[in-house]
Amino acid sequence: MADVPNLQRYCAQDRDEVFDLFREALGAEGSARTIAQFRWKYETNPFTPAEGPAIDLIRIGPKLVSLLAGFSIPMWMGGTECAGEGRGTWIVHPDYRGRNLWKQVNDLISGGAPVQFGWTRLPPRVSMNIEYVSDALRPMLRILDAGTLIGRFTNSRILTAMGSSAGAATHSVLTRLTGHHDPVGAVVRLPAFDNRVDELWQRARRTELAMTVRNHRYLNWRYCARPDAQYLLYGFERGDELAGFLVARAVTYLGVRWGYLVDFLAPENSTEVLRALVGQAIEDFRNDRTAAVSCFVTDSAARRALLRYGFLPVPQRRPIRFVRLIPNRRPDLIKFRDAKRWYLTMGDGDLELAP
Repeated sequence: MADVPNLQRYCAQDRDEVFDLFREALGAEGSARTIAQFRWKYETNPFTPAEGPAIDLIRIGPKLVSLLAGFSIPMWMGGTECAGEGRGTWIVHPDYRGRNLWKQVNDLISGGAPVQFGWTRLPPRVSMNIEYVSDALRPMLRILDAGTLIGRFTNSRILTAMGSSAGAATHSVLTRLTGHHDPVGAVVRLPAFDNRVDELWQRARRTELAMTVRNHRYLNWRYCARPDAQYLLYGFERGDELAGFLVARAVTYLGVRWGYLVDFLAPENSTEVLRALVGQAIEDFRNDRTAAVSCFVTDSAARRALLRYGFLPVPQRRPIRFVRLIPNRRPDLIKFRDAKRWYLTMGDGDLELAP
């Protein structure tokens, strides 16, 4: 029958059609971003398996009408290393929505890695329908320039001036509260990640948690090779040793400068190192006239460092949910269906890959 969906695995010859689907389904801005990231994310990703990226296509007749994609990520699952996939690219052509196409096809050709995760604003019932579990996570936010935010969204000069004064006062108080308990060493800007971060990863990975493997191969692909964004890389050095790192990024959205603390890692007992890294990033954001800085974090030591620098959890009307799939065929990994067993930042999966 001409309208029966046919499942196929992606190959490079499909790329032009895939890009056309992006343009038809995502609009100008969304398609431009997705196309700019595509080859980096899937085809030249150093962790993509030899058989190719985990991208499944649905055609009806010759027409490409839907796509489900995951990009490969190395994972550390509480002592076990395995392949993972960052899921989140699920696109259906506007003319074919509401037909439940994916329920009509058999198991995905790509099979899927033993650990799959991503982020969504869809309600939990949607994830349950496709056997994923999900939990809402609150972002943490630090306001640097309340005046700019108030002025942008209220157009009131008086409130803007009051907000700027309040922001300056808050900065003064937080500066005194954070004190000068700097650990031995110094925060430096890094051009890229070298082998020292591999040694840091060995020391800092959490024994019982699920984490993306943060070695130099992954970090340089994720933060140095991405074609459509630039990151600020900070390291805390003690002599020749790298004791911690932080990745930050600044963007302009709705005419306002926003900062992200995208990724960070230090050993659990090195809260002072993380505080020093956060403090330098905040100071640089302030000098760049950034209005606010946000991040996502589940690690307790990192949360303590951020709270000390004035970050607070922010409720959301439509919360971002962390979704994951751990298949029954890996009983040794079932415990990681619990979100409390994950070390997460904005850099994990595709949460931060939008502007």
